[in-house]
Amino acid sequence: MTKTVIIAVGGVVAGVAVALGVFFVFFSGGGGASAEATASPTPVRVEGKLGPHITLQDRIFNLQGGTAGAQTYVKLQTVIEFETTSKEWAKVLHGCVAASRSTSESMVSSAPRPSVDPALVLEGAKVDPCTAAEEKLQEEFAREIGTGQQLIEDAVLTVVSRHTAAEISTPDGKDALKAEIKKAVEKLIHEPKVTRVIFTNFITQ
Repeated sequence: MTKTVIIAVGGVVAGVAVALGVFFVFFSGGGGASAEATASPTPVRVEGKLGPHITLQDRIFNLQGGTAGAQTYVKLQTVIEFETTSKEWAKVLHGCVAASRSTSESMVSSAPRPSVDPALVLEGAKVDPCTAAEEKLQEEFAREIGTGQQLIEDAVLTVVSRHTAAEISTPDGKDALKAEIKKAVEKLIHEPKVTRVIFTNFITQ
């Protein structure tokens, strides 16, 4: 009788141990892998660099009338940058310049430094590889946006033309205008997200 009880108790203990082992493996290993798989990719953003973007036409917008009904205008060119999680964009924004410099330096490390620009050391390279990669990515992005660019230009026209010159001439006014344009574009294009709006030309008269 005692031996039977001992065997039964041993079986229960073994069963509990197996169950705990399965529980531990699932939540420590499997659960972590699942969390990693479902984690969102980190957006690529490098200070001082411009990611995928579109450049709208440099154009003149009629503004709301100023004093005494005088017509006012703004000449404006807008660049709209979009979010990316692309590894290719990450390479362009993070590593191209450093990679090009390290390659150039390694090629001339054993020889006297030339007086010419190191970029010219790359024999037969008429185009910088990093520049070529960025141009290709930009072309692909432009195709992705497609006719959406015309819709964006129309939205920018609507936003800008409802303001007066006084409203958008100050630094705060320009920032508010950028925020309005960003919001208008986000209503048209949900993905990829708009990261920022830049004015590369802004002249009121």
